[in-house]
Amino acid sequence: MADWHALTTHPDPTSLRGNVYRVLAENIASGLDPEKVTLYVQSDIPEIAELYLLLNMLAYKGELEKVPTFKDKVRQNPDNVNAGLLTYPVLMSADILIHRAVKVPVGKDQEQHLEMSRNFAQRFNSRYGDLFPNLIRSTMAMISYVS
Repeated sequence: MADWHALTTHPDPTSLRGNVYRVLAENIASGLDPEKVTLYVQSDIPEIAELYLLLNMLAYKGELEKVPTFKDKVRQNPDNVNAGLLTYPVLMSADILIHRAVKVPVGKDQEQHLEMSRNFAQRFNSRYGDLFPNLIRSTMAMISYVS
């Protein structure tokens, strides 16, 4: 459950934990078996934050500002243009790359974020050595992030 992503819209902190539990329950109710899949809360894995920091050093302001979902959020709520909102695709990349995924299930609306993840992985590999595999899009729909 991607609880850090939810922070970009400044949710009520008292409802955030409840939303995480709701998404967990929805995932289990949709058929994900906790005996067969790993379910976790994003903020419980400190390495995601570490990778997010490193990937931010490889992300350029101009490319982040061009992301359609960022532009939409800015139009919808011009008083809430924060760094977390701008770097949302970098955090999503950290979520993906931390697992060294090869196939990534994404919906049509997330294809650009996957392409950015691929670019960040290539930049990281070029600078620090091969760590991340080349990402390819899977045909499955991506599980929703907490909102």
